[in-house]
Amino acid sequence: MRVERTVLSIIFLLSFPLTADAQVAGRLSHPEQTPAVWGLLEKPARPGPHPGVILLHGAAGWNPVYAEYAKTLADCGFVALALDYYTETGSAPIGSEEKLKKWPCWQAAVSAAVSYLSSLPEVSKNNIGLVGFSRGAFLAVSTAASIPDVGAVVDYFGGGGGGTETLEREARDFPPLLILHGEADRIVPVEFAVRLQEAVHASGGEVEMRLYPGARHAFNLPDSPTYSEETALDSFRMTVAFLKRRLIR
Repeated sequence: MRVERTVLSIIFLLSFPLTADAQVAGRLSHPEQTPAVWGLLEKPARPGPHPGVILLHGAAGWNPVYAEYAKTLADCGFVALALDYYTETGSAPIGSEEKLKKWPCWQAAVSAAVSYLSSLPEVSKNNIGLVGFSRGAFLAVSTAASIPDVGAVVDYFGGGGGGTETLEREARDFPPLLILHGEADRIVPVEFAVRLQEAVHASGGEVEMRLYPGARHAFNLPDSPTYSEETALDSFRMTVAFLKRRLIR
């Protein structure tokens, strides 16, 4: 099947140097829009409308690999936006006061990205998925319930309660959630995944979770020393299947 071939080809795509165009996040929104939407947009070849997906990078910031993930998701039938939410604020150290001060700005960037994606004629309305990695997963969890157009969330090695609200508050009225986490994660311990699952369940939400024995943080990022090809493929396959079930109506 086309989707299966596309999923299996992601390792091949990521094993070669990325093109110059894929390395740059450009401004996508209208010059007068505030906050602006910065990133890279990929669309399926066939006519839409299609569900939309927004990729949220981790604490290290923009990485061309997210652009390659966006291309692969577009091949799977999604309009995919790899968002650079640091462009107008810069990064901030993990656990710092600076991070908490910038958190609302990053949340606003996610909300602006959802609005931008929803406005595109190729995108199905009310069918946006958020796919977050590490800090991006915490950010997705912190914003999902407050944005009506978000219909699904995929959390890669993240959790909840990482910003200015409690986990319990973030979990209220939460859209369907897929959690993908390594049991040997030393940066975001697996307990964060378990607590998020419990909080969303307690609020009546739907959660699917896959915990990978022996997998550590950033298990699906090819430039990470903890990268696992087997886990990367399985988690990406689960991501595509989950988003199709939840966003295609």
